[in-house]
Amino acid sequence: MPALPNAKLRALGDLALAAAVVGGSATLFVGAASLPPPRFEPLGSAFMPRVLGAVLIVLAIIVALRAALILIRPADVSDTAPSGASLRLPYRGAITLVLLVAYVAAMDFARVPFLLATPLFVMLAGMTIHEVSPRSALVHAALGLVLALALHYVFSTFLFIRIG
Repeated sequence: MPALPNAKLRALGDLALAAAVVGGSATLFVGAASLPPPRFEPLGSAFMPRVLGAVLIVLAIIVALRAALILIRPADVSDTAPSGASLRLPYRGAITLVLLVAYVAAMDFARVPFLLATPLFVMLAGMTIHEVSPRSALVHAALGLVLALALHYVFSTFLFIRIG
């Protein structure tokens, strides 16, 4: 059996990850079903786990579709050779996990404001996962700022929760 190109191996890993995310989302839905119905608040305590589960499933479907497209296309010679155009970090998953722990710790222990910590975290995590370049830093920082502002607005306006 011939060795699979790098892109095909990554696509198989993406499919496995998507399946694990769907399984985790199913756990969220089962847990949300056991929560009591709302009495005073309009949305109830099961609302956020259900929304989170739905968002995770949509993102898993997107990843799975992309991986399936990579698996069904013919193998390309460029798939096996890494491109030297951008710097990609090894151990990206471990670095992202460390960044996530540092992000939560910064907001919890150091009281770093949400609107400052979130764009910084998204920028660093995006550069870790995607590539290390000035363009990537700018794109991920902008994405993090938009995400932070949107989450801050939704939580404070609709859910009446103040985020750091």
